[in-house]
Amino acid sequence: MRSLLILVLVVIAFSTTQAFGQLNQSDKVTENLKVTIDENGNAQVVHQVMGLSLKPVQVDMINGTMENFSVTDVNGSTVEYATIQKSPMQIVLNHSTRNMTYIKYELPNVVTNNNGVWSWKYYEPEDIDFTDFYFPSGVDMIWANERPVYLGEHGLRQHGNGFTLEYVINEPTTTQNVQWEDKNFVVGMRTLLQPGNYVFDQSQKTYAFDVDKGNIPITVIMPKALLWGPYQLASNQNTTSPVSLYHDNGTHAWIGIIPHRAETVQLTGTTAVPEFPMFVPLVIAVSAVVLLRFAGRLNFH
Repeated sequence: MRSLLILVLVVIAFSTTQAFGQLNQSDKVTENLKVTIDENGNAQVVHQVMGLSLKPVQVDMINGTMENFSVTDVNGSTVEYATIQKSPMQIVLNHSTRNMTYIKYELPNVVTNNNGVWSWKYYEPEDIDFTDFYFPSGVDMIWANERPVYLGEHGLRQHGNGFTLEYVINEPTTTQNVQWEDKNFVVGMRTLLQPGNYVFDQSQKTYAFDVDKGNIPITVIMPKALLWGPYQLASNQNTTSPVSLYHDNGTHAWIGIIPHRAETVQLTGTTAVPEFPMFVPLVIAVSAVVLLRFAGRLNFH
C-alpha cells in the first residue's frame, strides 16, 4: 500500500432487533477513514472503528449515495448496528468487546469528470481527524482548493473540514523550446490544454503563453537555469500574485496554476539566463542534496 503525504487545510431506524443505549451517553468514536478512488470516479470507503466500548458509539458516514454497505468484525462476521436517517447518515454500534469494526461501502460516481479533470467537493465526517486518500494509477499530483500537491507514489492524508479535490489521470506533457544565443532550454507543460504563443523575454525576466480555456490545471516545468524563482503570476486582468512551487528536483521547478479564463498568463522570475552567478550550479546541487535528505526524514504512514 502506498504511504501517505499529509495535507492540512477544517428519528432512528434500527436495522436489527437488539436495543441500543441512549445516544447522549455514547462514547467518542476512535476511527481511521480510508477512501480509495478508482479510474471511473467511484470511491471505496472503509471506516475502521477501533477499541473496546462500554457504551454505544456513533459513527458519521461520508455524504453521498451508498452501495454495498456492510458492518463486520475482523473475521468478516456481520455486526449489529442501527442507522440514524439524516444527511449524512450515521451508524450506531452497540457496546462490545471487539477491538475493531469495519464499516464499508461504495460511493459510485462521487468524483465527476469535466473535460478530463476529475473533481470532488469532499466534506469530512465530523467525528474523525483525518482522511487517507488513495488515487488511481496515473495520478502523481492533485489539486486541493486549487493548490497543487505533489504525491509521487504516495497517497494523501487530509486534515480539516473538507476541500475541493481535483486531479487528472495520465496528464499529458508537451514541451516548448526556448533558444537563447547558443543554448536551448526545454520548458515542460503538463496540462490537457494546448498552450500556445509562448514568449520568453530575458530583459523582463518573463515567460508568457496563451491558454484557450479556463479552469484547466497547468503545471509549468521550468528549467531554473532559464528562469529562477521566486515567481510571480500575472494575467490579462493585470492582477499579480505569487505562485508556490510544489515540486523541485534541483534543476527544474514545478509551478502549478489554474487560469480561470482564456487569456495570456505570464510568469516573472527573479533571475534569467545569462545572469546567473558562477555559484548557482553549486546551489542547485546542494539544493538537490538537501531535498533528498529532507524527503528521507518525512514521516510517511
